[in-house]
Amino acid sequence: MYVIYHSSDSFSAVTGTSIISLLENNKGADQIHILYIEKEISEDNKGKLKSIVDKYGRELEFMKMPDWSGELGTMLHTSKSDWLGFGYNRLFLTKYIPDNIDRVLYLDSDTIIERSIEELWNINMNNYYFAGVDDCLSRSYRRICGLKGNGVYCNAGMLLINLKKWREDQVIESFINTIYQNNGYFIFNEQSIINSVFEGEIYVLPLYYNVYSLVFKFEYQELMKLRKPYRYTYDEELYNEARNNPAITHYTGLFCIKHRPWIKNSDHPHKQAFLNYYRLTPWNETPLMEARKNFFSNAVAFLCDYTPKVLMIKIANLVYYYIRPLAFKRRMKKHRRNRKNA
Repeated sequence: MYVIYHSSDSFSAVTGTSIISLLENNKGADQIHILYIEKEISEDNKGKLKSIVDKYGRELEFMKMPDWSGELGTMLHTSKSDWLGFGYNRLFLTKYIPDNIDRVLYLDSDTIIERSIEELWNINMNNYYFAGVDDCLSRSYRRICGLKGNGVYCNAGMLLINLKKWREDQVIESFINTIYQNNGYFIFNEQSIINSVFEGEIYVLPLYYNVYSLVFKFEYQELMKLRKPYRYTYDEELYNEARNNPAITHYTGLFCIKHRPWIKNSDHPHKQAFLNYYRLTPWNETPLMEARKNFFSNAVAFLCDYTPKVLMIKIANLVYYYIRPLAFKRRMKKHRRNRKNA
């Protein structure tokens, strides 16, 4: 099993927690080789990460994060200021992963593996470019993200990638062409690129392989009213199955959650799973991170706590379904036009 993570130094402990959850729940796997794309991780934190992997008799390999903007000759812009653009590494895996590796499991650092994923690793996806979980996207967002048909849009926090097919079909050319055509600007970064390029050729996995924060915070019918998703893959039974028995939990940010589990005083409804594995890491005596001061985000989360949930969902739907897509679209057009004329 080949697994890829990426992070900067500040997220080493969070990534280490994910790694220890992976190793703890997959002791029966014949092999686990972790490829870690890093940006300026200290020697101390590298040593701690290596100690985790050594404890389980597995392999860890660090790789420096490449400067893809420099290599491509165009700036790869991130649509949120606090995203470092690590995700773009997903597009160019065949450039630096050995040819003998036919598939990799790409995991975001903010994931926890709560049970064995060997069944996931061994699925037959020979005719698909990657396997992922439906991201519950509305029609308005699909257009912004470049989807033209009825294909599923998957969340990139957990992707099982068919490197063999990527090499055979030379998909990097498609990625690069898409980047140049759009002047390096995408809403949701590389997630939108891979979903639009591979639309209709994606293996859709059960929701329990990437249970994002929305699932823990909202009941099924509440989420349908909030997001109004286009052709959501999962019915209420599958949704509740994932919620109650996740294989991979993905601690995505959410407007009505003030702090994720590695932040002091977290209010995430599934925070205990993260904390259980955090206590097993070499950072177990290191205090959790202090919350960043963000007045707007904190005010929104605070208001959500004191607004009746039915009303909160109606307001959030208005923002999510109508206002935010218009803002994204205006920003995207402006940026692409300015870059094109530069």
